[in-house]
Amino acid sequence: MHVQRAIEANGIPTILITVEPEQSGQARPPRAVQPLDHRLGWPVGPAGAAGVQRKTVMHALGCLLDPVEPGIIRTFED
Repeated sequence: MHVQRAIEANGIPTILITVEPEQSGQARPPRAVQPLDHRLGWPVGPAGAAGVQRKTVMHALGCLLDPVEPGIIRTFED
């Protein structure tokens, strides 16, 4: 999370895609999303599942347009 905060301090918005919301929430990231049913090692989706990966990344990027309080982790389903 330190890298994310350093990038944010330079005026560049960031977003964390997490599959461990309890751990990630403790660091209070500026923005975070949790795709439901994704697992450790595959935060954007299974290998080779380009459609799922694209949808995950597009959802995360969309969250940059509608910020919430730091530490809030949004969830979504594929």
